[in-house]
Amino acid sequence: MRERLIGAFLVALVLTTVLGWVNLLGARIFWFVGAGVVLAVAGAAVTWYGARHFADLQAWMHERFWAREAGQHHAFGGVILKVEDDGRHVWMDGQALLRVLGRREPEDALAARHAGFWRRNAKGVLMLRVDAVVQHLAHMPGRDEPRLQRFRHYLERDLLYPAQRRRQTR
Repeated sequence: MRERLIGAFLVALVLTTVLGWVNLLGARIFWFVGAGVVLAVAGAAVTWYGARHFADLQAWMHERFWAREAGQHHAFGGVILKVEDDGRHVWMDGQALLRVLGRREPEDALAARHAGFWRRNAKGVLMLRVDAVVQHLAHMPGRDEPRLQRFRHYLERDLLYPAQRRRQTR
């Protein structure tokens, strides 16, 4: 019983508000009703179009807002590794290597340390051959640190070995 009374009171309140606006606006009410109809039709059209093309809209939004992270399936210690496989060698981002190692040095020094085993990709990012990075990690000072050993094993297990298996199955 109480719910009915509250419902009746809300309906009366809405009706009183609408009729009050009609009284204040007079002849202008037709403009507002027309604008309301136009907005309702536009809302229905947008809803219909959105429901019909939801997958396309979702793909566009994913591409637009997640483009930087899309395709990044490799990470170590919270650092996203940009990895490229050109069919012959596996390459990784030089800046990501520096972040994993906790170092700050110019890209030129990193490229010189991996002489003959680096290149720049289409975006101009310094890319290093992963096999050369593994070789460097195996012989660098501090190579016995557990974090460096885990990183080296990660590169071998998750990057080099799968690439080698893909090449053998071709």
